[in-house]
Amino acid sequence: MKGKLTLLAVLLLPWLSIVKVDKFGFKRYLPVLTFSSLVIAFISELSKSFTWWKVKKPLFPKLSSDVSFIFGPFFIANFWVFKLTYGNFKKYLLINVLFDYLFAYPLTSLAEKLKVYKMVNMTRFQLFLISITTALINYLYHYFIEDVLRQRRQ
Repeated sequence: MKGKLTLLAVLLLPWLSIVKVDKFGFKRYLPVLTFSSLVIAFISELSKSFTWWKVKKPLFPKLSSDVSFIFGPFFIANFWVFKLTYGNFKKYLLINVLFDYLFAYPLTSLAEKLKVYKMVNMTRFQLFLISITTALINYLYHYFIEDVLRQRRQ
C-alpha cells in the first residue's frame, strides 16, 4: 500500500505547481506535452519488452506504462522547462541536461531505495542519454508546431 500511495503522490503533487498558471501559457505547450508523454509511454512499452526497469507496485497494474511518472513529474517538468526556456535553445538544453542528470542518478537511486522502481537492463547513463534525446525531439516538435500555428495565423 505504501508503494501505491507514493506513486499516487508522484502523479498528483507536481500538478499543484501549475494551479496559478494562465490558461494560454498551458495551452501553448499542451501539444508538445502530449507528444512528449506519448514518447515516454512508448519508451515505457519498450522498457517492458526489454526489462530496462521495473516498477515495483504500479498504480495501474494492467497498464504497461506507468501513468504516475508520465503524467506526473515528466509532464509538469516538461511544462516548466518549456515555459521558462523556450526560445533559448542553449538554456533549454542546459536545464534538460541538469534535470535529466538528476533524474538518472540521484532520483533513480532514491526511487530504488524507496522500492518505487528498479533499473534492470539499462544503466543510468543510458537512461540519461534517452532522456536527453527525448528532450531534443520535443524541442524540434514544438518548434515545428509553433511554426505551423504561426503560418495559420497569418
